[in-house]
Amino acid sequence: LERIRASTIDKFSMDSIAGWIQEKTFINGEPYSYLNHEYQLEILNDGSRELVIRKPSQVGISEMSARKALALCAVTRGYTVAYTLPTAGFASTFMKTRVDPVIQGSPYLREMLQGELDNTEVKKIGDSFLYLRGAQSSNAPISVPVDHLIHDEVDFSDPEVLSQYQSRLTHSKYKRKTKLSTPTLPDRG
Repeated sequence: LERIRASTIDKFSMDSIAGWIQEKTFINGEPYSYLNHEYQLEILNDGSRELVIRKPSQVGISEMSARKALALCAVTRGYTVAYTLPTAGFASTFMKTRVDPVIQGSPYLREMLQGELDNTEVKKIGDSFLYLRGAQSSNAPISVPVDHLIHDEVDFSDPEVLSQYQSRLTHSKYKRKTKLSTPTLPDRG
């Protein structure tokens, strides 16, 4: 099992996340495909430390971002992602309905999932972590050092809480940020 993990880590990197997602994750029992979602490849292949995505609703950006978070945890040893949504309840629902099905549909991710940390707030993938948190409470960012912040639905999140999350990147060598949202009001989010 360790040889399989090591060979995957060697084969894929942050620069090949799109390929990892296509090879290691599934949707409705079929390998994940970018057919009719080709724009996702450009986003996934963008190596910038900070990405800002203005998204229309129901085009698969949150789905893609969840898969990207899992892929980064799977291919980068000791990597920690904090994925935020507007509320803790929303984050919990997202974990159960969007993240868990990707893990359960992927034999590779199921094998990497560490049972001692597998709940609606955190997943341990190998020796990496994926946290899903709300962005309404000022307590949410406490005690979670991270390598990558993914803020989903920025327009509905508390801007002050989102700014508190920035300090969680202080000691990371990666310091990556992704912000995505469906716009609500001009000049907001």
